[in-house]
Parts: sequence; structure tokens; C-alpha cells
Amino acid sequence: MPGAGAEDLAHRVIAGVLLAAGQATRYGRPKLLERFRGESLLRRAAHTFSEAGCSPLVVVLPPSLDLRGELDGIPALLTENPHPERGLARSIALGLEALPEQTQAVLIGVADQPLLDAAAVRTLIQAFRPGRIVAPRYGTVAGNPRIYDRRFFSELRRLSGDRGAQVLALRHPDAVDEVPLPARYGLDIDTPQDWSGLDERPP
Repeated sequence: MPGAGAEDLAHRVIAGVLLAAGQATRYGRPKLLERFRGESLLRRAAHTFSEAGCSPLVVVLPPSLDLRGELDGIPALLTENPHPERGLARSIALGLEALPEQTQAVLIGVADQPLLDAAAVRTLIQAFRPGRIVAPRYGTVAGNPRIYDRRFFSELRRLSGDRGAQVLALRHPDAVDEVPLPARYGLDIDTPQDWSGLDERPP
């Protein structure tokens, strides 16, 4: 619980970084262009983050595929990772570099969780407290997206390879607040077979 004089977190603005520069090697084709409920995975994720209140929202895109048109009409800052083969960490660093200097906290997520919605993301935002990390728990599995206070930004920038931001939760377990969410929100699409069981799937 917040202490006396704590900031009114209902009005606290949390930035967003959407990691969308991955090569999708296991999927076999441009995964983020696959459509679910009338939208590409990329547009759906960006819309979810924006609707949840992430501001500003930075979307990190690959150089080899023009995805910018998928984001028309969504208030987002677009940046490119020229070397996505170097791993997820570089996209995280580029996303942080694009944020304003005064950013106090950031929600970092991926674009391949088709069932994640704005209400779930808002639940995470409402759980955030200064100086902390917020991580969703989908059943027994910790997942994305996660919120990081600015005190972790320098560590996030120093990550390397495909080590995602979740490594910070392992380094700072006492700083992590876990938020239970329904397991369906944590479903991510890594292969075409992962669409099995959803009410809609790409052709």
C-alpha cells in the first residue's frame, strides 16, 4: 500500500516499449502480419498498449519488413533495430533511447500475445509503485509485459543478446510485485501450431 503523501498513481503516466523487431524464425513467415479478429498481431498489440494508457508508446521495428503502415492512426513513436539478429536486448535499449529523459517507468512487452487486452495491461499499470517491477503471472508462469521503474533503466540498457528484460526480476526478486492474470492472456504465438484452440486463426 502507498504511504502517506504517495503520488496519485491513477494519474501516473507509464511509457510503453513494444518489441516487434524479432525475426520469427520458428514461425517461418512474418508473424506480426498474421491477422486475429480483424487486425494484424502488430496493430493489435500497439492498439492494446495505447488504449491502456502507455504514453509515449515506442514500437521497435525490423529493417527488413515495412510494418509502418500497420500502425497508421495509432499514436506511437517508431524506431528501427538495424540488427535484430543481435538479440532482444538491443531492441530494449533502442526503445529506451527513444523515450523522453523524464520517463519515470516503462512497460515493456511483445507483439505476439493476441489475447492480451487493454484491461489486463491497465491492471498491471494500476499495480505499479515507484521503485518497483511489476510482472504478470499467468497461472504458474511469469510472463510479459512487465513494468520497470526508471532505477532499472541503466541495467536494461546493459542487457546483451537474447536475454530479455525478465532477467532483472531474477536479479531483484525483492523488488518484484507479481499480478495474477488469467492464463489466456499469456498465450504467445511462436509457431503456426500455437493458434490451435483459439476461436480465430490465420488461413
